[in-house]
Amino acid sequence: MRDVTVSPPPSPAPSGCSAVDGIEGKLPPHFDETDAKDTGECCASCASESRCKFWSFKAADVSKGIACRRFAAVPTKNQTSAQFVSGRAPPRSVARLRVSGAQLLDPSGKPIRLSGFNWPPRAIYGSAYDGDAELMQRQLPRANLVRMVGVLWDNARLDDRGDRPLAPGDCMTEEPPYFKESCFEKLDRAVQQCVKQQVWVVLTARCEYAAGQEFDTHPERNVFHNATLASMHATMWKHVAAHYASWPYIAAFEVLSEPRDKNVDATAVRNFYERACAAARSASPDTPCMVGPAPYYKLWNFDERILLRSPNVIYTFDYFVPTDYVFGTIDKSRQVPFIGSYPGSYSCSSLVGGNPWASKCCPHGGNQTQRFDAEWTASQLARAASLRSQARVPIFVNQVSSLSLSLS
Repeated sequence: MRDVTVSPPPSPAPSGCSAVDGIEGKLPPHFDETDAKDTGECCASCASESRCKFWSFKAADVSKGIACRRFAAVPTKNQTSAQFVSGRAPPRSVARLRVSGAQLLDPSGKPIRLSGFNWPPRAIYGSAYDGDAELMQRQLPRANLVRMVGVLWDNARLDDRGDRPLAPGDCMTEEPPYFKESCFEKLDRAVQQCVKQQVWVVLTARCEYAAGQEFDTHPERNVFHNATLASMHATMWKHVAAHYASWPYIAAFEVLSEPRDKNVDATAVRNFYERACAAARSASPDTPCMVGPAPYYKLWNFDERILLRSPNVIYTFDYFVPTDYVFGTIDKSRQVPFIGSYPGSYSCSSLVGGNPWASKCCPHGGNQTQRFDAEWTASQLARAASLRSQARVPIFVNQVSSLSLSLS
């Protein structure tokens, strides 16, 4: 009788691994194969690697040193195979920032002030280099944050029209979980750079069309008026949040940067944020959510109408004020800037951007002359500070002009 080599049956996985006998993880492609003598070691190996979301163990490959496959995402397809045991990564404890009243606390419980840079999509999907975060730290050692505008969802369409197909670089898909898995590859690479430098990351969604780019012609194409699209967006964020739930240095999920619909009611914006933040929170309960007012995070709408029920929220606004000065807007009839000097004297309406803001921000009328100087700038920032003190919530100045930087 010939000798027959029989592979030992797969060892049972320890508790917490959600293991299933007889299932082989197939897709998406695993990111490595590593040594493990049993399912317990394979599960533990997955738990120790922040990128690992799923594992598959094959006892017959123990002698080869590649018995454990580790996956960067939960496979979308599996195959029945008696040789395998597979499972999700066990729960991990990961340090997060914590909202405490008007303060933001670091994992040690000390107050933290976040300051740093935007990394726009091109820095992530286009010309990303492994040394970007390190260079940032060398140039400005006190910077501790990257706002990573990397969740590009219903953001780019062919011919710049909302009714056209999605552009190739967009991460939106038409099937659950409505996010292109390949987008994680470069996004992960960018986040890893920040983690290595111990720099916090606000993971930001840029959704040009879903956020209401065509609000005046096709409001039904944005998340504030289209329940199906809002549901897809929530499902997407639950998936993205789950992917990064075990990653350190995730400061917040900014679920929809700069709502673009200029006509949407503040209540509709708040209700949308409640759902999107709840979806992200269901996958990563301790990670704060970041939200700001419509349209375009305008300071003039940064008030109690955006407050959510959850206490784990950071509130944000942009400070491009006065807009005509920051962006150098030219009066075409005279070929001169509308606001060309600092300090200077201008109408209140010019400083706040005309209607409808003049009626809200100019109590003595839009034609009243005001002095545009450091005192005026401080008075505008006091608007945001009042929400912080009255509602006891943390605020974050999302993007600022060179003027406000020079005065900070």
